[in-house]
Amino acid sequence: MKKIKLIMHSIWPCTILFSVILLQAQTTPVQWRGKISLGGDTVSVHGTINLKESCELYLQTTTLQVAENLSGEDGSRVYLSADAHNGGFIDISGTVTGSIEMIPAVSTDWDGLRIDFVKAYSNGSQTSAFHTINYAERLKYENGGNYLTWFIERTKPVSCLPLIVQLANHTLLVNNNSETNDGHAFVYYVWYKDGRLLKEGSQADNGGSYYTGGDDLDEKAEYTVEATDSAGTRYLSCPYRFIRQSLPVDVAVYPNPVPRNSKANIQVETADLSLLKNASVEIYDVLGVYVGKTAMDGQKLVSLGLPAQSGVYMLKFKAKDYVKVIRVIVK
Repeated sequence: MKKIKLIMHSIWPCTILFSVILLQAQTTPVQWRGKISLGGDTVSVHGTINLKESCELYLQTTTLQVAENLSGEDGSRVYLSADAHNGGFIDISGTVTGSIEMIPAVSTDWDGLRIDFVKAYSNGSQTSAFHTINYAERLKYENGGNYLTWFIERTKPVSCLPLIVQLANHTLLVNNNSETNDGHAFVYYVWYKDGRLLKEGSQADNGGSYYTGGDDLDEKAEYTVEATDSAGTRYLSCPYRFIRQSLPVDVAVYPNPVPRNSKANIQVETADLSLLKNASVEIYDVLGVYVGKTAMDGQKLVSLGLPAQSGVYMLKFKAKDYVKVIRVIVK
């Protein structure tokens, strides 16, 4: 057993409760609320910790050892002293889940070298559980085999490149044209929305784009991407916000609902027929299973046969740089 000193700061001004807690080996979760400040020697908790909603945990030059799992509810925050040699650190023997905002206190003379904050078992840990809002100090994670390690680093001066290009209202692209992006040739990309991981991937597996699936991008969100070149140098994009575009193509389906054993009409309105070159309409059931496809090359109106079985189907119209998904009902 280890004696732990927790300094509990209440939400009321000038009210400070000092308490000494003796934690024994246990299986029930330790639920922390309010504001908790841990400092000094290593603190061990024999069991699972759950940071309740809006809980604030301060780690001041100490290591918090969690014998089992750590979870956090929305609004929970962990404030850490970000000193590479004597900083706050969380060592979790189990997994980490939930949503916890990490707020590192980085000194103005920080050299930008890597500072580790959290280690947790990789099998079952959620890589989106920890996040930061500050773009310059964005939290990253590394898979070391058995463990995931969350850290921050700044290997280059804090600057950004205007890399993101919007395509229609549903797709963001990284400009990988070396003639127009200051000579860069990127091979790997990590996309973020408001500081949270969206996707990552190589140039070969289309990692250079983020596609919503046909829905409009989020007008309230800030999108960023970290692009890596073949030499391993990473570049941060400037934050990008969705700009709604007036699209040159309009697609409608009628009738809707569609009677069983009848056809639906796909009507396209555009002043530029070249946009319809190689256009097509794909059919998916409500579970996303591919059903069939109809070519619409250069045509503004086609009749489409739908499955005889009643239900909801998704029609994905694709033409050049434009994609639209329309929900239809067969009844």
